[in-house]
Amino acid sequence: MQNGKFLSGRTAPGEGWQNYPDRNGDGVYIDVDTSAGEFADTPAYIAALTGDDRMWMTTGGNTVYAATPTGFRIYVRRVDRQPIDPEYAAKNGWHIAWIAAET
Repeated sequence: MQNGKFLSGRTAPGEGWQNYPDRNGDGVYIDVDTSAGEFADTPAYIAALTGDDRMWMTTGGNTVYAATPTGFRIYVRRVDRQPIDPEYAAKNGWHIAWIAAET
C-alpha cells in the first residue's frame, strides 16, 4: 500500500453559509477550503454537518459536490422542505467537519 497524504479540518461554526441560488429559501450551501493540504490531485473527501442543533432535520450535509484539490461544496436543506437560510445555519452553529485523503 502506498503512503498517502491526509488532512482534516472544519469550517468556522455558523460562518460561510450562503443561500441556494434560485431555490427560494429551500436550502443553504457552503464552500469548504482545503487548500492548506496542497494536494496535487483531487483527494477523496469525507464530510459531515455538525453544530449545536437542528442537524437531524437536514439532508445533504455529508454529500460532497464540485470537489477539487483546493476544496468542495456542500448543499443542505431540511427534509420537510421548510425554508432555511444562512442566519438559521449561523444560529445553530453549523459547520462542516471533513477529512481529505490523497493516495
